[in-house]
Amino acid sequence: MSSVAPAAAPAAPHAFAEILREASFRRLWLSGLCVNGARWMDLVLLGWLSFQLTDSPFMVAVAAFARSAPMMLLGPFTGLVADRMHRGRVLVFTQALGLVTGLALAAVFAAGRGGFWPMVGLEVLFGVLWAIDFPARRTALYAVVGPRRVATAVSLETVSMQVAKMIGPVLAGIGLARVGPAPCYVAVAALYAVGLLVFIGLPARIGGPSGRDTASVVSSLGAGFSDAWREPTVRAVLIITVLMNVLFFPYQHMLPVFAREVLRVGPEWLGALVAADGLGALLGALAIASRRGFIPHRRLFAVAVLVAPFLLLAFTGLRSRWACLAVLVLIGAAESGFAAMQSTLVLLAAPADNRGRAMGILSACIGTQPAGTLWIGFLATGIGVPAAMALNGVVALLAMLPAAWPLARRGRV
Repeated sequence: MSSVAPAAAPAAPHAFAEILREASFRRLWLSGLCVNGARWMDLVLLGWLSFQLTDSPFMVAVAAFARSAPMMLLGPFTGLVADRMHRGRVLVFTQALGLVTGLALAAVFAAGRGGFWPMVGLEVLFGVLWAIDFPARRTALYAVVGPRRVATAVSLETVSMQVAKMIGPVLAGIGLARVGPAPCYVAVAALYAVGLLVFIGLPARIGGPSGRDTASVVSSLGAGFSDAWREPTVRAVLIITVLMNVLFFPYQHMLPVFAREVLRVGPEWLGALVAADGLGALLGALAIASRRGFIPHRRLFAVAVLVAPFLLLAFTGLRSRWACLAVLVLIGAAESGFAAMQSTLVLLAAPADNRGRAMGILSACIGTQPAGTLWIGFLATGIGVPAAMALNGVVALLAMLPAAWPLARRGRV
């Protein structure tokens, strides 16, 4: 990997509109919006139904572990897939798999067989889907827009993720309260179907792998990790990504428990809590994408990851529903800075023929979240959800400070 060069600064509003006018990018963006909407609906459904079926915070963590473990296990290999196979066909496969899995879950619950383990078994397929989709979609994004506009494109992709994070959980929460899980999973399948329809015809414009790679899988992975570790900024991003996913983000999987046990609310309010996080992330992504002039990628990334744990500590002390919503908006804004700059820094650093591999390594770091999910589930069972979230927040802040502080102090890069 090369050093991170400052991207040209096309993130002003005119560039924001210009990139959306391109048909290829717009269709890829709309497809991603549908996929992310289905993903967030599914995560809310999984969390609430797991707690409803087991009454155990730890079993909620087990379900989340099964859902996200494929990212940890398959991430580096799916990055190689993004480099060696036609990315467009890979994305067609992932969306078709999502459609089939959503329909299977709907059928299981409609038939009255929606127990905890059948649900978790099928949810693993959603985890596999996301592990394959992430590096392929991000490298396809780079292929469509090029290096000059990658920061704007990733910010817009983050916008679609956060719009989905607002709409998907609300639909899931209302759906669970009014019609039950089977119709909700039909809606998940429908979102994948719409995303697939939008995507038809686009694969030819995305293009295939950049060249023939004759290296073995093991040597390719070894070279990828070696390149990543040699680049100081990428090394810091990967370390912080692991810490964020092990110690910070698992709070999201405990929101169903927090909603029912601490705030004493139903699935509609759970949807609102997750959507508030999404609203904050949307506002943050829009602020990044519409900013005029140069974006200090490293500094923004570092500040976001240091602010987020403080906000989580504030959230754990609240018992007012509306105050929780307000703080989650702020947490979402910090998460947005982390997410947008995380991918941008890695994409800018990676050589042209290894971007998929680099994103695969990043997705493996993101995929470490299952370990943190099991940990917070175990901790919450013993000391309660608010205390478990607070302890994780303090440890996350202390652990990330040595890697994040040098990034925050660096100049205009």
